[in-house]
Amino acid sequence: MIKLKYAQPLTQRPAPDDTPTPAMFRLHPQGEPAMTATTAERLKAMENALRSRLQPPVTITCNPHRIGKSSCVSVHLEDSRGKRADILLTQEGRAGLPLDHEFDSPRWHVNVPDAADMIFLTLWVNELFKD
Repeated sequence: MIKLKYAQPLTQRPAPDDTPTPAMFRLHPQGEPAMTATTAERLKAMENALRSRLQPPVTITCNPHRIGKSSCVSVHLEDSRGKRADILLTQEGRAGLPLDHEFDSPRWHVNVPDAADMIFLTLWVNELFKD
């Protein structure tokens, strides 16, 4: 059995003089991961949409892809009733989480700035239905 480690990110409000970076998560080699309040809000909306659609146990399948020059991971979630959600994580150099009205669609598109955010967001999805 493989167990992937996931550290719950702390929500931080950037200081006024903090230069905004395109990263979704602040992932330092030492210390806790962090995210902005805006990212935390959008992730909570995404979590609520997934939990309202799917009932545990949920099977999660991840498949890496390349679309043009962009690296992607498709995350397929399906419960025992056959209800599903598909999330396409695309590395585009910028962050973008679905808006509330987009959760009605069966496929959600998430833009991530880099591979570290892609992996961390994949771990975040996995953690939602861990138990």
